[in-house]
Order: sequence, then structure tokens, then C-alpha cells
Amino acid sequence: MEEKAVNYSAASVTLVTSTETVIISSGPVKVPRATCLVHIRAWCLLGSGVGTATVAPFIRRGTTTAGLQVGGGGAEALKTAAGSTEPFVMEATEQRQAMDTVEYSFTLAQGGATGNGTVYKACIEVEILGG
Repeated sequence: MEEKAVNYSAASVTLVTSTETVIISSGPVKVPRATCLVHIRAWCLLGSGVGTATVAPFIRRGTTTAGLQVGGGGAEALKTAAGSTEPFVMEATEQRQAMDTVEYSFTLAQGGATGNGTVYKACIEVEILGG
């Protein structure tokens, strides 16, 4: 591992019904070589909204929901009743070239939600590995 960044937040983030929402971003991470492998790991604690049946976690490049999807996207059925709290975890890797820095975000989208959800805690870790 050549570089690493970890960002943790205990600030609540609201998921408005079924809208994909950025939960946490890594901030820029320095890339010390021309070609590298990036490993991204993210976690959050979600209190799902009323009516939620599934949750789709994503890892995206950049700081918005418009960033290129690097990992995730498959909807996962809730393991508890809607309105309960449960963790969501996502990992992804990708090879990057000719970049000075990289930045990633962890996003979630509730499926079938008629009420807002709340993320209570979140963490994202980005590791720059050899090419």
C-alpha cells in the first residue's frame, strides 16, 4: 500500500425516499505512480424509511451521484423491517492511470420507500496499491 485515506462521519444524512444520495466522500487521495490499483471500502448504518423493500449501495468516482459507478448497484433486500437500522458495506477495486489524485463516494438508494431514511454513521477508506 502506497497511500491511504479514511474518512468517518457521525453526522446524519437523509435519504429522500428512493433518490440516490451521497453518504460520504473520501476527499482527494494522492496517487504516487502512473498506474495503480485502487481499493475502496465503505460502510454505513442506515435507518431505512417507511415502505423500503431494498437498498442499492454504490461506490462512485468523485463526489456526486453522477460519478462513474465503480462498484455496487445491485438492490439488496432489507434484512430487517422497514424503519429498522442495519449496516450496509460495499467494496470495489479499479485500475487507474495518469491521475494525480483520486476521489470516491459511497451512495445509497432505497427501493420502494415512501418515507425518508437516515444514515447515522459512515466510513470510506481508499487505498492506493502498486500498479
